[in-house]
Amino acid sequence: MKTNHRIPLISPPQAKADILHLLHARDELQQHLFHSARQVRQQAGMALVKLRGVIEISNYCQKACGYCAIRPQNCTLERFRMDTDTIIAVAHDIASEGITTVFLQSGQDPKVDDIVCEAIPAIRELGVEVLLNLGEKSLSTYERYAAAGAGSYILKFETADPILHQQVICSPLSERLQCAEWIKQAGMQLGTGNIIGLPNQTVESVAEDILLALRMAPDFVSSSPFIPNEHTPLQDHPHGSLELTLNAIAVCRLLFPHALIPAVSALEKLEPDGQLRGLNAGANVMTINFTPKDLRDSYAIYSQGRFVVKLDHAHNTIARAGLTPGRPQPDVYLQKPANPMCGQTLDQLFPTRGTA
Repeated sequence: MKTNHRIPLISPPQAKADILHLLHARDELQQHLFHSARQVRQQAGMALVKLRGVIEISNYCQKACGYCAIRPQNCTLERFRMDTDTIIAVAHDIASEGITTVFLQSGQDPKVDDIVCEAIPAIRELGVEVLLNLGEKSLSTYERYAAAGAGSYILKFETADPILHQQVICSPLSERLQCAEWIKQAGMQLGTGNIIGLPNQTVESVAEDILLALRMAPDFVSSSPFIPNEHTPLQDHPHGSLELTLNAIAVCRLLFPHALIPAVSALEKLEPDGQLRGLNAGANVMTINFTPKDLRDSYAIYSQGRFVVKLDHAHNTIARAGLTPGRPQPDVYLQKPANPMCGQTLDQLFPTRGTA
């Protein structure tokens, strides 16, 4: 006998309950969820996989996040900060591979601001976009980045729970959200997202994360599994759930049809072919690491045994997902139409779903 679950996916009075139902999906329902996410990605014109080349430019950081080994309390870490010429040289390597986004990432290091603003115009001359992930800054600093030519900025809120945010990030959630508003005010696209598997985090909390992302209306959104890291307060905490992370990616695709959603490298750390599963759950971005090898191991926001994504791995994973690398047109992915799934039941989303 077929069991029907008539739950609208995004009906405002019960959106959280709908999201929770899908976050708990396993087995057949999970596969239907992933299939629906792929359909939405295709219908939105977002089935090309965008490649980014990341350069990790500094491991100095003012923040004391409990999961991150570049926190200032870690005295075992050899610190580095790239100069402008080195950044530009690596950006040339990225552009030469046909990758159209150079992604500059660092700890929250005030001393990189001038370096980055000097490097951005030279990077833009290569015909590529510049994406930044440099932490919480002032509005005037975000405006400097934008004026130099940066088009987008990632600032993950990590968790929508203010108490958990204070415990793990060691600063108020309100400050992070203010910075997100400043990024948009400065004229850059905003990327944000959460970590799945933080201490005392529940599936209900993850649903709240997704609802917060909806209110923020970002251009990019991500869910990453927690990975325990050496020399941090959370080094003995278990890793986040891969299945819950994949479900969150799929739910985000349903809610953000035109967004760029990455299959992050931490998925591969949890399981071989984890990034392939991320693409199959609706993701459409992969990031290739171009940080020079002699510096890469010191960029310890990830565990020392992190999976480093190389170009051949990305191309192979994309091909196995039946997808193609490409560059979404701005007039496609900058649109923010009403969600086409609004008001549909799970039976409408998954017409073949049911149990015998």
